[in-house]
Amino acid sequence: MGFSTTFWSIGLKILDWIERHRGRFAITVEDQTLSHFMVALQGPKALSLAAPLIDVDLPAINYYFGMPATVLGKPGFVSRTGYTGEDGVEIIVPAGQAVTLWERLIADGASVGLLPAGLGCRDTLRLEAAMPLYGHELNESIDPYTAGLAFAVKLDGADFLGRAALIAAKANPTRPKRVGLQLASKRIAREGALVFDGDHQIGRVTSGTFSPTLEKSIAMAYVEASRSPVGTALTIDIRAQREPATVLKLPFYKRV
Repeated sequence: MGFSTTFWSIGLKILDWIERHRGRFAITVEDQTLSHFMVALQGPKALSLAAPLIDVDLPAINYYFGMPATVLGKPGFVSRTGYTGEDGVEIIVPAGQAVTLWERLIADGASVGLLPAGLGCRDTLRLEAAMPLYGHELNESIDPYTAGLAFAVKLDGADFLGRAALIAAKANPTRPKRVGLQLASKRIAREGALVFDGDHQIGRVTSGTFSPTLEKSIAMAYVEASRSPVGTALTIDIRAQREPATVLKLPFYKRV
């Protein structure tokens, strides 16, 4: 598994934000990024492969939840997460256990076709599953309501940094909508490609690829709300040529 400079830069940005605001709270912050290793084990056999290595009941952990665990006899952490659209777990162990855990997973998974996959593969999977990614569908200027992540916001609970801004965003009737687009050809709409309704620019692509699962070119984009209904015909500017595209219901792919 290669080291991701993108993830590293995001981590530094998050750490910087915490450091700037932690004076309001009685907390201690310790950056353990380089002292720990994380691997995402994904797919229909992920839980059964991980179970013999971990001392907790993995199926009992709810999706997007995690807990401390003993991994190969050492303290670690396991969560029912992974940005691929498939079931699975992410396992965190001390950096010194990285090679041992990796080699054990590869050896145990050989009989069921387990293969290492890099971030490019992961990005294709998360796009098929329509999962927003920081730096593409998410950034400091895109609020959770625009991104379609209202489920993650609890305005009625305790006060928190940014609450007033989120209340205003929720009440904004003109905010763009995140949509899925299927292109008419195999051309790929990359991040930043402009989306048009006739001659009127109505949005911008945030992620795009050729989907191996669907065997079609797909993309996500933010567009004007009035042009977001499923079935709407639009065009995307790809290298100065307009490519027909149709708004699809998200996600593009959902596991059975």
